[in-house]
Amino acid sequence: MQKLILFYHTLLLLIVTFPAHAEINQQREIEFIETPNILFERLSARTQFPLSFNNRSEFEAVADSLKYRPDELQADLEILARLFLETALKADDKINNARLLTQQLESLAETPMQEAIILLLEGRIRGLEDQQYKQSIILFKEALNKINNLNDTQSLNLQFILHQNLSSLHTLVKQDTQALYHYKRYREIAYRLRNDYFIALSETAIGIYYTGRNQLAKALQHHSEAYRISNRLDYPVIQAQTQFQLSRAYRDLGQWDEALKNANEAAISYQKLGRDASQSKAMTVIAMIYANQEQWNKAIDYYLNAQQLDEKHNRRISQGLNFHNIGEAYLHLSNYPSAMNYLQMANDIFREKGVMHYLVYNELLFAQALSEQSLWKETITHGVAALIIADSKQLPDAQKEALEYLANAYREERNYPAALEMMDRLVQMQQSTEEDPVEETLSSNLTEEKLKFEINIYQHKLSGYIKNSKDQQMAIIILLAAIFILSFAWLYSLKRLNSFKQQKTLLATQVLQEPQTQLKGYQGLLHCMSDENSPKTIALVNVKLLADLDNEFGLTESKIITENLINQFESQLSCKVYLIKPGEFAFCFTDSLAPEQTLIQISEVLSHQALTINSNVPNYSELHNLELDCIMGHINLPLLANPDLRLTTELQFETVQYALAAAKSIDIGHTYVSIRTLNFAPAAIFFKPLYLNLTHALQRGIIRAETNRTISDIKWPKN
Repeated sequence: MQKLILFYHTLLLLIVTFPAHAEINQQREIEFIETPNILFERLSARTQFPLSFNNRSEFEAVADSLKYRPDELQADLEILARLFLETALKADDKINNARLLTQQLESLAETPMQEAIILLLEGRIRGLEDQQYKQSIILFKEALNKINNLNDTQSLNLQFILHQNLSSLHTLVKQDTQALYHYKRYREIAYRLRNDYFIALSETAIGIYYTGRNQLAKALQHHSEAYRISNRLDYPVIQAQTQFQLSRAYRDLGQWDEALKNANEAAISYQKLGRDASQSKAMTVIAMIYANQEQWNKAIDYYLNAQQLDEKHNRRISQGLNFHNIGEAYLHLSNYPSAMNYLQMANDIFREKGVMHYLVYNELLFAQALSEQSLWKETITHGVAALIIADSKQLPDAQKEALEYLANAYREERNYPAALEMMDRLVQMQQSTEEDPVEETLSSNLTEEKLKFEINIYQHKLSGYIKNSKDQQMAIIILLAAIFILSFAWLYSLKRLNSFKQQKTLLATQVLQEPQTQLKGYQGLLHCMSDENSPKTIALVNVKLLADLDNEFGLTESKIITENLINQFESQLSCKVYLIKPGEFAFCFTDSLAPEQTLIQISEVLSHQALTINSNVPNYSELHNLELDCIMGHINLPLLANPDLRLTTELQFETVQYALAAAKSIDIGHTYVSIRTLNFAPAAIFFKPLYLNLTHALQRGIIRAETNRTISDIKWPKN
């Protein structure tokens, strides 16, 4: 009795402890974001960092001296290492301390979770120190692979963090498809954890993604949801973050008043929280709002405020971005000396830090500024630099812009071969990015715009070689002829495409029909079984007296009789009926019906229906005077209890065929055989040869058969 009481007491403690432990982990993650400096001070004091140990035994001795459990100390050191890699943390020598802790933790890592955390830390160090973003992505994915199969709350928390980092990095290196996948997984895990704070974070993150893709309606929806959730939480950092991102969404939508209101409030919140980096970003958004309204002087003031905050904390890349933005503002004011000065400072920082994804756009702005001043040689220098980076990073928009500047500069320098080469590349890029209309036709407006663009390109290329008006007129005639030919080809292609669509629709309909009668047949049944609203009960019914209906009445009359019978079945039984062959029908019920109930319903319909026979055809059959007995095979779906095990619709149909074959072996009217599997039945019983495997499974008791006859009279098929 005492052992039993002790067992239940232990079980109760486990039930209470696991959720509490999960809640503590999530609460610490919130502290990590909201109050990183306070959390850092607490952990530093308690762990007495830095610690000295070289192996597990030394570490356990250190933990004992600090009155720690080893696993608790290891967890605190992991959080401490991550804190050193956060921009919001105010501490000295952060990268070196993070690297030291990572090396020490690596000597202790034994479980997949611990190994994944080491990979997370390594990835963060490489991304922050050397901007090795692709290497960071590889490390984060390796960490994710180690814990993907774990579903406990602790591993889900780490998966949440990894997907957050991966989505941000893929966005940074312009890999949009991978970024969206990780954003969605990030959000999915937040909802699985049922943590409002995490949900607000993930909604904000996916809103940022859609903002970057210019899908502004979706972005505003996610940012509004994040702001709504954060407002019911008592955490100022997440409230400021969601409001800041909401201001960016309003800015991109051109709702300046809402954007300014939310950005100013977010900046004030960040200032109160001491988040200088975030305050700088809010200042930058306010500057961009004024820039979008062409209030360039106000924009410059806010860019400079942001610059001062970044310079205070030596955030070099952020300084470079602000220099770039200030240079752009001065360019719009036609203050070229100031613009060139700030763009050069931005260039120096981007090259120093090796951030090519920012440098390419600064080089493009440099080329624009020089082009406006007609400094063609300098334009070519910066245009070539931008094109080299754009080619290496596969940035088509940047490539096109660089090619345009270079084509114009080479033409002004009278370097016509180089200008022609740039224009040829522009044309090739345009042709390669045109969509191939596979399933939908191109609109006439879009085609016209593409043709106009091609005309302009051709005219621009020809202008360097054609010197007199006669040649220009001939070129225009040629181009008009090209337009006519292309338009004719487009209309012909459109007509052909519509014809193919009609043929495809007709063939798709015919493939679902029984070949002779053109009624719903075997393929239609398989389509019904694979539909989203798949049936719960399948019955295969053989009416022996109808087996030779096509021979007795001919194909035309037998089709009319069969179609009328199917319509009567469907109207009275609320099911879908398919003709498999003469005298054999498949019934699909949306409800789960017992076999006896199914047979009764079908038999009642048969007993009250007279077969419709054309009175003009001589009656040489006694069919209408006889009772239509039926034999039925029956299954309920799904056949397997495990939802992860799926059977093809063909195997499910052959299973009900097996049941019908067994019922026909008795050869007595109104007979049914139903097949069902037990909960532990493996999927292997449905491998080929199916009939032999099913018969063996029946003999072993893995599946059960039910009939309204003596089961021992059944001759089970084996072939």
